[in-house]
Amino acid sequence: MSPPTLPPFRSPVQLPRCTVKHMSRHVTIRLEEEFHERLKARAAALGTTVTALITEVTERELDEDRKTFLSGIEEFADHWGYFQERFGN
Repeated sequence: MSPPTLPPFRSPVQLPRCTVKHMSRHVTIRLEEEFHERLKARAAALGTTVTALITEVTERELDEDRKTFLSGIEEFADHWGYFQERFGN
């Protein structure tokens, strides 16, 4: 019985380079200790990490569709009295 034949070894130089399309950036922020503790507690309660929570909240804040929706809610709130009078509870 002959030993198994291994495929030829490719030198790392010959391997194709990996390109990252969506590279993340590292950001450092300073938080008051008490605020950081509250943030960690909130993240834990939601079953996520502080980083994921900050990212989610930031993405939500930058979402233009959300801003448009919220401005519509404000306009609706301005006319809430009319809706209450016209349609009741």
